[in-house]
Amino acid sequence: MKKIGIFPGSFDPLTLGHLDLIERGSKLFDELIVLVAVNTTKKGLFKPNERVTLIEEAVKGIKNVSVEVYSDGLVATYYRNKNAVALLRGVRNALDFEYESNIAIINRKQFESLETVLMYANEEYRYLSSSMIKEVAYFKGDISDMVPPNVRMAIEEKYGTLKDI
Repeated sequence: MKKIGIFPGSFDPLTLGHLDLIERGSKLFDELIVLVAVNTTKKGLFKPNERVTLIEEAVKGIKNVSVEVYSDGLVATYYRNKNAVALLRGVRNALDFEYESNIAIINRKQFESLETVLMYANEEYRYLSSSMIKEVAYFKGDISDMVPPNVRMAIEEKYGTLKDI
């Protein structure tokens, strides 16, 4: 039986931290699905289909990774429908750990078999967050060491040319 992992998130935008987790997570599963989950409480910089395209371009060299969008309910339901073995989540710090632990408990209450694998962010990416990157980019700061090149170009199209500091 194929071991399917799901890495859900809004990925708005995809960061180098996300990409690192995808690369490392792809080694744990036969197939890793990067799931662009639509957060109805947030207005995104990129539409879900734009995020899928940006992620697909960034991960094109990783053969067992695919990208899908999901807006039809709980990620736990998607997990069950895909017969996945685990959700993959990134943890940067103690606050992330607390949050992700609580989400894992809620998910287990939905489906007893739902496992969550917490993967610690590499030190070089622990400071990154999509919201922080959007703010730096909005004010024309340098984000070249925070996002893949294709994502930087897409952000420049949204906000105008960014500085290289």
